[in-house]
Amino acid sequence: MARKSSRKTAKQRAIDSALAVVRERRNGRSSASGSKAGRAGGKTKKQLEIERIERWIKRNLPPQGSPEWEALCTECGKCCYDKVWRGSRLMLLKSACGYLDTKTNLCKCYEDRFENEPLCLPVGAEIMQMGGLPEDCPYVQGLPGYRPPLVVDKTIDEI
Repeated sequence: MARKSSRKTAKQRAIDSALAVVRERRNGRSSASGSKAGRAGGKTKKQLEIERIERWIKRNLPPQGSPEWEALCTECGKCCYDKVWRGSRLMLLKSACGYLDTKTNLCKCYEDRFENEPLCLPVGAEIMQMGGLPEDCPYVQGLPGYRPPLVVDKTIDEI
């Protein structure tokens, strides 16, 4: 009787790792919080950076969720492509989320995207802090210190 291999593919390991991070963030924990050094008032460097970005968003962009906020989106679809971390750098891959219609660059399940795809993050301070939006995205235009993902011509299966 042939035994099924218990080894996970690189894609499954990447998905499992990303899902763990998403679960931690949604539960208010972060594995990337680092040591106590660099904390001000008990906050991590990352938390302070997210707060800085949130203040920038309030000063420079329309209210989140408003029609004006949604209108900023150019519907390029780039934020819906797979991303992986390599060291401290986020890489944007050429493989898209399964819910992205790559002909129209529109999400097939936009209203339910966060329930249908646990790795989908809303456009906001957290994804901006991670560098998860492309350099030409209107949501990050003018954001001081923004570091976009490194664009890589590989799919999640090729990494």
